[in-house]
Amino acid sequence: MTQVPELQLSTDNGRTTLLVVEDDPAMLVALRDILEGAGFDVHTAGNGRDALDVLADVRPALILSDISMPVMDGIQLFETVRKRPSGMAIPFIFLTARGTREDIFAGKSLGADDYITKPITSHELLAAVQARLQRADELMVAQLQAAYKASLRTLANAIEARDQYTRDHVERVNGYAQALASELQWDEERRDALEFGAILHDIGKISVRESILTKDGPLNEEEWVEIRQHPTIGARMIQGIPYLAPAIPVVLYHHERWNGSGYPEGLSGEDIPDEARLLAVADTFDALTSDRPYRKAKPAADAYEIIKEEEGRLFDPEMVSALERCWKRGDIARILMIGDEAVA
Repeated sequence: MTQVPELQLSTDNGRTTLLVVEDDPAMLVALRDILEGAGFDVHTAGNGRDALDVLADVRPALILSDISMPVMDGIQLFETVRKRPSGMAIPFIFLTARGTREDIFAGKSLGADDYITKPITSHELLAAVQARLQRADELMVAQLQAAYKASLRTLANAIEARDQYTRDHVERVNGYAQALASELQWDEERRDALEFGAILHDIGKISVRESILTKDGPLNEEEWVEIRQHPTIGARMIQGIPYLAPAIPVVLYHHERWNGSGYPEGLSGEDIPDEARLLAVADTFDALTSDRPYRKAKPAADAYEIIKEEEGRLFDPEMVSALERCWKRGDIARILMIGDEAVA
């Protein structure tokens, strides 16, 4: 999976912060000692009300709470924490001596992350805590990645808005690219890089004059020089952003061609990164099947045949073969239908 910045709920010494809520003093000390011994920074409270006081100053990575307590029990604490924006995503584990099916159902139905019945061994406690922290980290990464992709799509769509003829181009190109990547059995990490590259492949066109993008006739030499700079400019724009690093070769080289006739560097064959070779096919197919200022869209079958004819010359035979299998299976037609529905 593409790496994204990680959020850690920890103290200045780097230890993950936990809040343990338990009204039995001996049990509270035992829980604290086990967790601190495992390297956690532990805050404690004897009931739900005291826990809320702690939460006024501390945002723990996880809350471990007894259910039956005076003043405010664990259920009331859970409900109060979940109503607060700052507490909605904090993993919450109930710890109780009551292990009836009804109690477990009550805790789970409220949305608690886990339910541990006392007595409990140190191994069981640490395993439960570590599992929930890992799950919370995975959810955080997934949410951040989704937010990043949404932001990037917004940027890409804003650039597309300068040219009415490239409406929804990004989504279609990514759809074709993901179909080919699936056919080639690429793993999730490569497909993530490809998705970011597909979203951003034309970001460098923000530097191209709108009169060039919408010109209804052939470009002159000066205009071609300007538009051929967009892959290099796009790659420079995302340099220095760690989680976009795998997308840089896609953005930079998606206009390179198998025989070396492409741009910006005239790379050929396997010197072109795989992801860029794949995106070249997806991007070209969408360009051929889309209206342009200087021509009408070609039928999908004609576009497919044009790419087939250029196999081994402009396009990597492996990528064209993947396109052929997707075409015969109907994957490309389904993506085209989705695009048509979006326009309608």
